[in-house]
Amino acid sequence: MRGGGRSCVWIIGALMLAANPPARALDPQRGLGQLHHTAWTIEDGAPPDIWALAQSADGYLWLGTGGGLYRFDGVRFEEFRPVAGESLPSANINALFADPQGDLWIGFEAGQISRLRGGRLTTFSPGVAGASVLQIAGGRNNDIWAALMGRRRGGLARYANGRWTMVGQSRGLPPGGVSSVLAARDGSIWAATGGWLWVLRPKARTFERTGEPALERARIFQARDGRIWLSPGGALPVHAIAPALQPAGVKGAPPGPVSPSLEGSGEPIWVDRDNVLWGARTRGGIFRIAAARRSATDRASLHPSVERFTLGDGLSSDIASPLLEDREGNIWVGTNLGLDRFRQTNTVAAPGLPATSRQGFQAAAGQNGTVYVLTGDRLFKVHADREAEPIARLEGRPRSLYVDRSNGVWVGFEHGFARLEGSRLRFVTLPGGVKGGVVGWLETSGGLLCASVLDQGVFCKDAKGWERAPAPLGTLRRAPVQMVSDAGERLWLNYEDHLVLLDGARQTVFSGKDGLTVGSIEIVAAVDDEVYAVGDFGVARFDGRRFQTLRSDRHPLLSRLSGIAKGADGAIWLNGLKGVVRVTAADMASAFADPGRPVRTALFDLDDGLPGVAQQDSNTPTVISTTDGKLWFVTSHGVAWMDPRHLSRNPLPPPVSITRLVAAGQSFAGLSAIDLPAGTTSFQIDYTALSLAIPDRVRFRYQLETIDAGWVDPGLRRQAFYTGLGPGRYRFRVIAANNDGVWNRTGATLTVVIPPTFAQSIWFKIIIAGALLAGGWLLYSMRMRQVASTIRLQLEERLRERERIARELHDTLLQGFQGLVYRFQSAIDMLPASHRARANLEEALDLADTALAEGRDRVRNLRTGPTDDDVAQHFAGTAAHSAPTNAGAFQLVTEGHPRPLHPVVRAEILRIGDEAILNAIRHSAAQKIVVSIVYHSREFLLQIADNGVGIAPELIARGGRHNHFGMTGMRERAEVVRGSFSIASRPGGGTQVTLTVPASIAYVHKARGGKRLFRCRLPLGD
Repeated sequence: MRGGGRSCVWIIGALMLAANPPARALDPQRGLGQLHHTAWTIEDGAPPDIWALAQSADGYLWLGTGGGLYRFDGVRFEEFRPVAGESLPSANINALFADPQGDLWIGFEAGQISRLRGGRLTTFSPGVAGASVLQIAGGRNNDIWAALMGRRRGGLARYANGRWTMVGQSRGLPPGGVSSVLAARDGSIWAATGGWLWVLRPKARTFERTGEPALERARIFQARDGRIWLSPGGALPVHAIAPALQPAGVKGAPPGPVSPSLEGSGEPIWVDRDNVLWGARTRGGIFRIAAARRSATDRASLHPSVERFTLGDGLSSDIASPLLEDREGNIWVGTNLGLDRFRQTNTVAAPGLPATSRQGFQAAAGQNGTVYVLTGDRLFKVHADREAEPIARLEGRPRSLYVDRSNGVWVGFEHGFARLEGSRLRFVTLPGGVKGGVVGWLETSGGLLCASVLDQGVFCKDAKGWERAPAPLGTLRRAPVQMVSDAGERLWLNYEDHLVLLDGARQTVFSGKDGLTVGSIEIVAAVDDEVYAVGDFGVARFDGRRFQTLRSDRHPLLSRLSGIAKGADGAIWLNGLKGVVRVTAADMASAFADPGRPVRTALFDLDDGLPGVAQQDSNTPTVISTTDGKLWFVTSHGVAWMDPRHLSRNPLPPPVSITRLVAAGQSFAGLSAIDLPAGTTSFQIDYTALSLAIPDRVRFRYQLETIDAGWVDPGLRRQAFYTGLGPGRYRFRVIAANNDGVWNRTGATLTVVIPPTFAQSIWFKIIIAGALLAGGWLLYSMRMRQVASTIRLQLEERLRERERIARELHDTLLQGFQGLVYRFQSAIDMLPASHRARANLEEALDLADTALAEGRDRVRNLRTGPTDDDVAQHFAGTAAHSAPTNAGAFQLVTEGHPRPLHPVVRAEILRIGDEAILNAIRHSAAQKIVVSIVYHSREFLLQIADNGVGIAPELIARGGRHNHFGMTGMRERAEVVRGSFSIASRPGGGTQVTLTVPASIAYVHKARGGKRLFRCRLPLGD
């Protein structure tokens, strides 16, 4: 209960809709028991002691309680917690007001008023110590008014221009507390104080006292049509104030006052948009007084209807306080133990029927929109607008119910059947005393009424009485559980596992092999020109030859169907285990045309007012159409009706909000952009949509741009989780649809920025990239030095081997050959000059001298030769000695500073160059030959180019002519020195031979003074 010395202070809001609103939220013709009621108690997380209610512009329902401020999105209650450094001045809240600008004003028992704007609190003290804030109202000029009352003090406070001021005797008000304040839409201000109702008219300077008494607990309300209502308290009735006092423009006579004998005055009330008065009861619970309705028996008379709803009916507590109508037309009631909601549903449970029946329910349509309902022990006559009327008690277990064309009511039992006569059932005697369970009924076009008696056959009633049915019905071996006549006056008989079609004397059986794969057949029905069968696994339709089935394994909503009918809206309605399913005729036709495609459906279930799920295994229809256009549904917990021509639809797209983001152990709320700590890799986002009618049907779609390829459909889930994120700027979007699929496609957005750590920054990446490049270059340099060193060792070894061979040749072959020459010379000198052999021997010795000279040259070449660069001179000599007199021009080009070549490399280069020059001179028929020698710091380049006839590509690919090894030899010599060798040519376009040798291998390097600890590049030259 409330403290602070206040005796039961109530927060009351009052609005009344126009007399003829464009759309109804809660049908005033329905009783309280026919509205959908939901209660959230403290066991469901609802706070206790709810003293104030308000709905803010973003759609949240705010609850002012004795234990703090809460908000509710229809699913979760969330206690408001101020940001760091701010706090509520008190936990005991009396009043709430949500202004059009989006601010929430909070009035406290201790007398302070706080404003919540953008998640930040500002607290004010109006200036009356010890007075509680009872009510807050907003004026037309964005002024805020507050009613304050204490034991001996109080007053009226006004907030304008950023500060609060007290409005008192200088403005015509008497001193003392104010119990209620109203800022009317015409700009007038109304206050209840000093035992009277006072008003400050637009442009007036002072308040004037009206003639309306207003006691200590009085409250003031304004309806949507502008009419002012007063709940004066005490023994005075709730009423609309005198017409002369009403704001300008109010037309029509107001409803009469509510007699105190019906409900007491001074408690919270609310007049909803359908001109229905709601109020809290002094004696516990709430009451509702709808507009005067016509009596069911006397259409000319009108009478008010007073309904009450208490703890015994399901209210969370009998101590009810604030009432509120939200933007979607739902009525909310706050109590000291929880929160209650009343809302409109499309389906209405028939009142006055038992909630359950062990034998189930049977229903059949009568005349004038009435329905007859069988329970286990009683027959009822049921109307949509009033309590069910019991008309007969049953003797025995009922199996079926049928109403014939003359409105005769027939009841089938386990051992026979009876006809209703007045309030009694008169049993029928069949020929031969036949008895059995009566399950199926049929009225033929010829006027025969037939009943199917299990294990006995079919019997029909004609003018003479009940006899066995004529052929072919009378010749059936088994009695069917159901009989139906289609538009062609053919008879369909249901045997649960198959159907039999009687077309005159012709009988046709349909079962699973004929496409009838619905499992156990619950009902066969003729709908216009179509014949349907429904059962465990879907719905089947007869196409004239066979059946085609929409199975529940493909279409889950079509599971365990037990009823089908066409509504006044032209759609097909099915009753099944998932609920009532509506399919338009066009969608049904499309589904059967392509059974693999999804069926577009609308589902109505417990949230839509159905008292249970479709009754099963009775082989009687669970969807019934009445003459007034309504559809009735038989469920496991009663019978309910729906008017398919007047389905209520929620047209309001739900406001969407992102409630918080959780990352790295921190929670962020109320922000449109969030900067997370560097290195964050995951976060959780909570979001909601404010549709308070059926929040469990609100659907969401969200997307984290750059991460999600498209919209993510989480269904009903209100959280999104992301992991493995890197630094960057992310934009999260969420949209939602209400219970009727109306989407708010603008939704809500949240920008999330994750800055990089140093290890994730661009500078760190540049450093790492530079280090990797430097390291790679170092490794490459080391590898190249290692390769160069290996090649040098190989060349040095080869050079030493050549010098050894040269020594051996000099010391053996050449020395021995020289000795032989001397011996021959000595022998020749002994011959006379005139001897014939002397001349020949002298000539032989000359040839031997020449051979020795050449041998010495060859041996000298095997040894280390001079290191000066004579490559250009060598090639010039080769060209000069080899070129014929008519050869073309020969040009030698040298680039760079000539450098000493390694002897082995030099030898291979000279052999390759000689071969290329000789080939150009002998075979190219060139007019010009250019030899280019380039001493580069990174490589040695030799290029021989001519403008001759060129070489065929296939010849280059084969490596030269057969048994000619010039090209092959050049390539092999290049490989010896790790050089790169290529020949480029095309017929008639000349030839270019190119040889490149790395500098580290080609050049002779001088010893360097000192050592380097670290080198960042390969020393390819000075």
